[in-house]
Amino acid sequence: MTPRRYQRGSVFLNKDVWKGMFRLDTPDGTRKQKKVTLGTRRELPNKTDARDKLAEFMKEMLKKPPPQSPEPAKSPKYSEIVERWKASEGVTLGHTTLAHYANALRSTVLPTLGDRTLDSIQREDITQLLNSQAKKYSLSSLRSMRLVMCMTLGWAEKNSLIQRPTGWLSAIRLPKKTGGRKVVRTELEPEQTRAIIAQLQEPYATLVLFLASVGRRIEEAIGVKPTDLDGDNILHIRRIIYSGRVEELEEEQVLPLDAPTHAELVLRLRALGEGHDWVFRSRKGKPINPGNALRRYLHPAAQAVGLRVGGFHDFRQHAGSQDASRWRKSSRCFRRCGSQESDAGSGGVRPGESWRDSRCAGGSEQAVVTQVVTR
Repeated sequence: MTPRRYQRGSVFLNKDVWKGMFRLDTPDGTRKQKKVTLGTRRELPNKTDARDKLAEFMKEMLKKPPPQSPEPAKSPKYSEIVERWKASEGVTLGHTTLAHYANALRSTVLPTLGDRTLDSIQREDITQLLNSQAKKYSLSSLRSMRLVMCMTLGWAEKNSLIQRPTGWLSAIRLPKKTGGRKVVRTELEPEQTRAIIAQLQEPYATLVLFLASVGRRIEEAIGVKPTDLDGDNILHIRRIIYSGRVEELEEEQVLPLDAPTHAELVLRLRALGEGHDWVFRSRKGKPINPGNALRRYLHPAAQAVGLRVGGFHDFRQHAGSQDASRWRKSSRCFRRCGSQESDAGSGGVRPGESWRDSRCAGGSEQAVVTQVVTR
């Protein structure tokens, strides 16, 4: 027999007071018995009145609450968006590029906007930040701040995390007056470079000679190993070192150093690298730190001869401006010599010829030629 459900509930008299009882459905699917006091016998003379009163109670208590609109999603903080942007877009950037962006965010942007919610950041906040930082940072630093803020906020907009008018991040202008430290580049003459080298000890003297001779970056120079210079005096640039981290290049670059002008450099490189892992190394055998080398050795050596240099890039600029025309001519010539399909296996050098023999005539023998070799 099916049990009676008492959907209308029941009423009973208890000492001249009407009581009601019914079952209340709960959210978990069960039913809970509920007792209520309806009124006195004087207020409800008969059972029918008591049932009507109970029906009112049941209707009120069983009435479904109106549907509540969902609470709007809480806007994340800008610092959280920065971390999500790094995780999403950081893998598409080089290590040095991502490190530069992360430093700009950490040191200049996040201290001001890090705790702000994303939906509270407007274009005015960006311009105010740039204006306030212009007192102590240079124009290049302000460009980096503007770039990383536009990249992170633009990423948030494309992922529907914020809604802004089209073009709200475009054409943000920078202050005219800026502070910061400006690096002054010095155009060095060969005699000045030799004077600085004479004031330096090894391996820093050879390092400066290397930069001035071939015009490579300091990150490439400190990553040279003894095995990168082969028996034909061909130097293979295979890696860079940035912030103490070694990165292997996807494409190595080849520098022929068999010209007479590079004879001293080759001898120095072989002598420094013999029996060691790195050519330009510290006393502990690790690659030298460019910042320490600049402060402790290069700047004092330049001051000793009455010069002021901005950094290692000054020697690279000197080499580039001195051999610019010969570099372009030799590069075109080397590509013509290396584009023979029949000699693809030997990099464009015909059997029986050396690197020097395969170069074109016209004074390119003493120019440094770069060939990109795909691994």
